Amino acid sequence: MPPPTTHTLALITIGQSPRHDYAPDLPSLLPPRTRLVQHGALDALSLADVRAQLAPLSSEKDAGRQVLVSRMRDGTEVKMDAARLEPLIEACVRRVAAAATKKGAEGAKEGDDEAVDAILLLCTGDVPAFGADLGVPVVVPQDAVRRFMEEKGEGRKGAWKLVLVSPEERQVQAARGRWEGVGGCEVLGTAAATPYGDASTGEVMKVAEWMRGLAGSETGRVLVYLDCMGYTLEHKRMVEGVVGGTVEVVVPREVAFRAVGRLFGEE
Repeated sequence: MPPPTTHTLALITIGQSPRHDYAPDLPSLLPPRTRLVQHGALDALSLADVRAQLAPLSSEKDAGRQVLVSRMRDGTEVKMDAARLEPLIEACVRRVAAAATKKGAEGAKEGDDEAVDAILLLCTGDVPAFGADLGVPVVVPQDAVRRFMEEKGEGRKGAWKLVLVSPEERQVQAARGRWEGVGGCEVLGTAAATPYGDASTGEVMKVAEWMRGLAGSETGRVLVYLDCMGYTLEHKRMVEGVVGGTVEVVVPREVAFRAVGRLFGEE
């Protein structure tokens, strides 16, 4: 009997690779027989480049533009204008997919870093759409979380309440608009807390204390969704420890990696 197939998954961050902050969670997230390669949309840029070329626009007319948050290789948090960043995200995904397609045509051997079987994009925001023409499946966390919420709510309006946490205050309104009504949920409240850097623990704990009061007044089901791929399983445990066991807490990296497992037939 031949040995089980090993799959290669490309993690593509909208920041810089490698994402060292994923290391503690990977043993429990990564599907069996899956190896990782990492790429980043900002890999070729310095921090000064990112701040000069991609920073969110500050004029009043640009107030509604989507802001994305990620990190550099050294852990420094970066905030970027989504429209300015989008071409770099798309170029990175297409470059990785093209290399995989080329290796596949050449008869790549198992373990070849370029011969990826799927791509996981590490962003829960609105990102470019990729079709079958790419040649490699792309797991988009926002899509995976949407399916998760639709399955949980079964379309029963008001059956459960949703508390949303975003990394940055300018993302809160877009998050509410994105998730209100999905799976029949009603957004109970929104907040912001960064998942990155030394400030993350304090900000997440502060928001968790606020959530405890908010969720405590509800008699129905409450789900807390930390809406960024930067939130870790430790962040989830921190929130659970404050809000109590009656509130479900979800971080999108759990949902996204489960989607990868289904894709690889490893769930």
